Amino acid sequence: MKTTMSIALVLWLAGFASAAEPGRSHTMTPEMSTQHNTMSVMNKQWAVCKKSLEAGDFATAGASLERMQKAVKDMEKFKLHKNSEMMENFKEQADNFRGNLSELGKAIKEKDRARTQGLSATIEKSCVQCHSVFR
Repeated sequence: MKTTMSIALVLWLAGFASAAEPGRSHTMTPEMSTQHNTMSVMNKQWAVCKKSLEAGDFATAGASLERMQKAVKDMEKFKLHKNSEMMENFKEQADNFRGNLSELGKAIKEKDRARTQGLSATIEKSCVQCHSVFR
């Protein structure tokens, strides 16, 4: 019982110490802000594109994809804050991503639903893979 009470007391005090610690402020550099904005645009446009493809709305999907393709050009300027020594790998993944977006654009113009579904899955996997290493 004494051990349990001692552990509870330590945890309780640790909670107070943690709460009393001043919050860390994070100042974002302009480059990092640009990266976050770029990824935010791509994320929002991808959600619209994917939803539009599922609904068979190729016009809206194509417009969203074009916005993504404009935003993805900024990836060349990214400064990696995680695994920065793997920049060549990042560039290769970014090139593959751009290529897949281009292929998706062709499939959208052709209104090839099966191909857009396959490319969408490939694109999503590449996002997860890249983020698992660099985010």
